[in-house]
Amino acid sequence: MRRSIVITAALCAIAVGVSAQDVADKPAVIHNTNPKFAPLPGAPDCVTVAPQHGDPATGPSVLLLKFDSTCVVPWHWHSVNETLFPVVGLLQVTGKGEKLQVVSGGDYAYMPAKHVHQAKCAGSKPCTVFLQSDGPFDLHYVDKDGNEIAPEKALAEVNKPVDKPGAKPAAKPAPKP
Repeated sequence: MRRSIVITAALCAIAVGVSAQDVADKPAVIHNTNPKFAPLPGAPDCVTVAPQHGDPATGPSVLLLKFDSTCVVPWHWHSVNETLFPVVGLLQVTGKGEKLQVVSGGDYAYMPAKHVHQAKCAGSKPCTVFLQSDGPFDLHYVDKDGNEIAPEKALAEVNKPVDKPGAKPAAKPAPKP
């Protein structure tokens, strides 16, 4: 519960600071020429968000999410229904015990509330998707047995820096005289 409150509060702070937010009962057209992406609280470091409509902390919303090319969002579920509309790249979505599916621009993916799933970029390029949430957005991570775990534990592996092939190790600082 505490994790959900922290994530909700952080999302609320993002929503307040984003100019793309609109009142739910008014029409909205957002031209995403240069969307302002920010970290998505409670998500891996490789996911950023640009809220498009609604307030993800308090009710239904539409979010523009960007995943780095190597991004993995570990097994998790949401309290409300989630709909994904890929825009760019290949996003692999796998439900627990189900065959993996790869979705791309023009496709549609729906995850009912409390459906355990994971997502990751499947290609060599970043992935961008619109995510529509039926209510307040949250993330509940689970272990291999489906038991809820703390975000820190779920994200420990995916937030580690990735060594780039061929990269030279950082130079050691010179010893102090």
